[in-house]
Amino acid sequence: MNSWDNQHIMETSSLDLLYLERDPSTKQPSACVCVKEGARQGYGGVAAEKLITSPCLSFIELDAEIRRLHAELDEIRSRAKKKFYRAQAVTAGA
Repeated sequence: MNSWDNQHIMETSSLDLLYLERDPSTKQPSACVCVKEGARQGYGGVAAEKLITSPCLSFIELDAEIRRLHAELDEIRSRAKKKFYRAQAVTAGA
């Protein structure tokens, strides 16, 4: 099956910050990054499709998670660039 045929792919999405003044499990403030979606109830009753970081108890923890996401996106960009340029070179050489 082709990945493009997956019916569970969200048509549009964006990232958002979820911040709780008092996390129910720790009784402390916490925050995480999630993929926003309109109707589902997620972390702390806020509409979210999926959390993409673990709940963080400080800004330093959240910043580390955001840096990790940046690194993952940079790696994806690098792999995609190589694939697109390789395909372009093959097409140009044909």
